[in-house]
Amino acid sequence: MNARIDFHIHSCLSPCAALEMSPRAIIAGAKEKGLDCIALADHGCVENLPAFHDACAEAGLPCLYGLEATSSEEVHTLCLFDQLDPALKFGRMIYDSIMDYPNDPERFGMQPIVTVDDDVLNFADKLLFAATDISFFDLVPMALDAGALCIPSHIDREYLGAIAQIGFLPDLPYDAVEVVSPNPPAGAEKWPIVHFSDAHHPDQIGRRFTEVETEAFTVPALRAAFHKLLPA
Repeated sequence: MNARIDFHIHSCLSPCAALEMSPRAIIAGAKEKGLDCIALADHGCVENLPAFHDACAEAGLPCLYGLEATSSEEVHTLCLFDQLDPALKFGRMIYDSIMDYPNDPERFGMQPIVTVDDDVLNFADKLLFAATDISFFDLVPMALDAGALCIPSHIDREYLGAIAQIGFLPDLPYDAVEVVSPNPPAGAEKWPIVHFSDAHHPDQIGRRFTEVETEAFTVPALRAAFHKLLPA
């Protein structure tokens, strides 16, 4: 099947995202944009994934579960799973490795952990876009070994992408690389190139998406689908 996917969406848990980005609001926006599969990838924390799982199941919308991890070099990387439990296990390890810098809600945002019905359960204490103590060179194999799709985020941005933070795109076995511009940077064509929204507000969901031909929304099937995006 041909599918429109957006695998880079933040919920209200991410400090830079709108509080309106509840799981049900994200799904409503995805359906409005005609997306066939989405992923929740909050900064450094996975505690809104259970509510996202329930909301996607309720709506019949296929999804992946993940987070956007920040390496010690401040490189953002999408780590995406096709099952909830491995995502929670990996994501909690990432959260534990984040620098112990307390969040300032007035300055950065509230970071609420919510239920599927938008009730607030708690708040993430650490500032979620702080860096972990894990090098990008270690994070990539760790994510792959845990069973995730590993996709360096917005590699062509002027900050928080691999090229900006490291000076080049390291030769590692990514499943794809996320590019914001229509014109990918030199060298990126070695990997499948994907475009996702990096949505932090409801109207941003699906503003960029990728079309893939896939048999299923599992990590192996999507890995094969991404491979088809490589130049012939």
